[in-house]
Amino acid sequence: MSYPRIVFYFDCASSFSYIGFEFMEKYRQLWDIPVDYRPFILADVMANAHNSFSPNKLPYLFTDLKRTSAITKIPFRGVPKTYPYDPRVALCTLQYLKLHYPQKLTQAMRALWQMEYVQRQAPESADDVKAALAGIVDPGIVDVATSIDEIWDQVLQNTESVKQIKGFGAPTILVYKQDSPPQMFFGSDRFEHIAMYLDKEFLPMKQLFATTKL
Repeated sequence: MSYPRIVFYFDCASSFSYIGFEFMEKYRQLWDIPVDYRPFILADVMANAHNSFSPNKLPYLFTDLKRTSAITKIPFRGVPKTYPYDPRVALCTLQYLKLHYPQKLTQAMRALWQMEYVQRQAPESADDVKAALAGIVDPGIVDVATSIDEIWDQVLQNTESVKQIKGFGAPTILVYKQDSPPQMFFGSDRFEHIAMYLDKEFLPMKQLFATTKL
């Protein structure tokens, strides 16, 4: 097993998983470090942790996302009309790709999030997910992924793993380095903390996103 390495737990229905993913991809390249992306069910983890959003917090979070988008140029126009939504089809599809077509995983993740936060359409149904992934994977993969019980079981196992480390939101990031227990970091804005922990380079977001294309 290589060190250091990162496990990045995400949910398709999480806007900060989307933003965190784009930051993670930048730092994966900058740090030359393997990242293991694992889909999980955010709603279950939040319920387990008794973590609920204040009505005052949600509007601020979306404003915060728009500000981050303006600095980084990560595309973000808002949330879908149907929000939150059931992400099961998307999560199963991504878990299936992770196992069988890992080279397609990050491209598929980005396509689903851009349908959600740029086109503002929830990728909830099989047809939605197929439309989002058109040109990336064969549409039949979505049907296969959602028909295999073991794929959903793996998403549930990922969810249990986040509960076991006392996670409470998304993204939840586990960082491993040699001769140290794994450390948990939460959120899309903890990469300076991770950089310090790994003794890696940290860049302000505007500089980070000016270095390479998304």
